[in-house]
Amino acid sequence: MKKTATILIGLLVLGGCSNLNMTTNISPAPEEALKTYKVEEYSMAEIGRYKAESLGKVSSSFCRTRNSQPKPTESLLIGNLKYQAQKRGANGIVVMECVDHKLNNDCAEFLRCDALAYRVDFDTL
Repeated sequence: MKKTATILIGLLVLGGCSNLNMTTNISPAPEEALKTYKVEEYSMAEIGRYKAESLGKVSSSFCRTRNSQPKPTESLLIGNLKYQAQKRGANGIVVMECVDHKLNNDCAEFLRCDALAYRVDFDTL
């Protein structure tokens, strides 16, 4: 009940920002990102305790080319990893690595994160 109320309040607050437009070179759109709350992040040791099917690797990166763009953060990219995993039918991810390095002169700041997507079966714990 408390979780439902929290989500409802969050959606109402976000609804008040419906005229806000944010443009980035990373997906998902903010309204799509809200759907990823069903995807949990696990460590490799944790995922080993569950009956989990690997659905493959997901990867996300962000190149900051202008100062007006937000700085690349792990939380931003992990949200994108969860979105990609959910599109594959996953409900969990294991982040393998996040690395920051400069690709070229056009990319002032760069961050890439890789994860494994999993479908965790909670019915057979």
